[in-house]
Amino acid sequence: MTGGPVIVAGGAGAVGALLVSALRADGAEVLILDPTPPPDDDTALATDITAPITRAAAALRAASTVVLAVPEPVALEAIPVLGGLLEPGTLLVETLSVKSTIPAVLHTHAPHVQAVGINPMFAPSLEPAGRPVVAVAHQRGPAVTGFLADLTRWGAHVVELSADEHDRVTAATQALTHAAILAFGLALDRLRVPDVAAATAPPPHALMRALLARVSTGAPEVYRDVQTGNPYADAARRALRAGLDELDAAVDADPAAFTNLMEHARRPLGDRLDRYRETCAQIFADLPQTTDRPPPGETGVP
Repeated sequence: MTGGPVIVAGGAGAVGALLVSALRADGAEVLILDPTPPPDDDTALATDITAPITRAAAALRAASTVVLAVPEPVALEAIPVLGGLLEPGTLLVETLSVKSTIPAVLHTHAPHVQAVGINPMFAPSLEPAGRPVVAVAHQRGPAVTGFLADLTRWGAHVVELSADEHDRVTAATQALTHAAILAFGLALDRLRVPDVAAATAPPPHALMRALLARVSTGAPEVYRDVQTGNPYADAARRALRAGLDELDAAVDADPAAFTNLMEHARRPLGDRLDRYRETCAQIFADLPQTTDRPPPGETGVP
């Protein structure tokens, strides 16, 4: 990456910190703007990107790239401000989990910048190498092409989608998945499952508990944003409810109905069915043997 400095608004957050680390490793001059900047970075400026202080505004005018690693309401409020500060051709990168609301705001308030949205499809604590990053080119230009090439060089698997395609896909891969995992936890809580269940859990249940532990200890605002911001998330949750209704109906019907349900359930896997079966077998083989043991005298469900 060449040209002026790179500004990362929200650089103290998880996604912002991931990009700051990658950009600095690339040799870029990176300045963090954040209301609560990292204490170990004395070059960072404490400022609100929607109302930048004088030094921050000057840095934005000189920037070659500006990254908005901030919540959607902040990004939508910041873009009109940035439209009056950024030079023509400056690259604007947003990291929002919903993309369909951004293009119109960019077109209205910052049509002179190049703009791309990215969504790392993994926790920011993980390395990008070998992991998917969805990219949406809002306003194309050479800087957008160059930034996507940088992501690829860092080892990420970049998948380009339109803004609407992104939101439809993430409604299934994120909103639906998170909803199913959290609903699993709520169901366990309703069932008042005794602790011995953890010690007797077969691999699928143990893996679901592991997924529940990861999701339920994440940042609530991030997971809520996936559910509230995505225009297709409500349809994903309705589909999950309908799937349970369909399962109930098949349980109450004859065996052939349940066979048909299982065939229906695996249909979305298409020609990747065997690959996913192999992946699951490998995950189960790699699962650590449980160290959970029921308390003395507790050997079953009372």
